[in-house]
Amino acid sequence: MPDIDTRDDAIKNVLSGLQWLIMHHAGSTAREQYAPSMHADGSDDHIKENKEWVGKLRTIRGEFENLVTGILDT
Repeated sequence: MPDIDTRDDAIKNVLSGLQWLIMHHAGSTAREQYAPSMHADGSDDHIKENKEWVGKLRTIRGEFENLVTGILDT
């Protein structure tokens, strides 16, 4: 884990980690959509699960960004 000396460093690390996870799950989804590697039901389950991960991670990222910037949700 990189050294964290400031609040900004911590925020950047969290956002970087979330972005990595989003890209990982989105990439896995896309690969399975365009070049299926398992039987139809397994492929559909894999795609559905990874899409859910991407959606939840994007929600977390948005809430985190709002939290650290002080933006209030209405």
